[in-house]
Amino acid sequence: MQFQFSAGGIIYQEVGERNFEFALILDPYNKWTFPKGRIEKKEKPEVAAKREIEEELGIGEVKIISLIKKIDYWFKEGGNLIHKFVYFYLMQAPKQTILKPQLAEIKDAKWFAASEAQKILGYKKDNESLLKKAIEILDK
Repeated sequence: MQFQFSAGGIIYQEVGERNFEFALILDPYNKWTFPKGRIEKKEKPEVAAKREIEEELGIGEVKIISLIKKIDYWFKEGGNLIHKFVYFYLMQAPKQTILKPQLAEIKDAKWFAASEAQKILGYKKDNESLLKKAIEILDK
């Protein structure tokens, strides 16, 4: 058994009074999801999350609001059983941020209203609870 550690973000931008859009990526499996990537050696999870957001979405200016959740799941890779842990942070992008997706690793990236994001999110078991928690934090 092997372990992997990743970090990512639920990135939002304000589009008016108490109204938010969330950035989603279209992954290689044609599922809309939140950006994330592996934590490098001696890198803190929040630093990795910001780096991945910059790499995948082209956003260099994000502000971490809070850790939303640390999730874990199991999968097989090349015959090896992997236990993966992922730290997800709620992050704020500046208003009117234009996404510049890194098309080498992902297929697309777009902003979605919360209601639309809830409908199209892949990996519902984890992603629905992440988005719900992000919305709860923003509604406070």
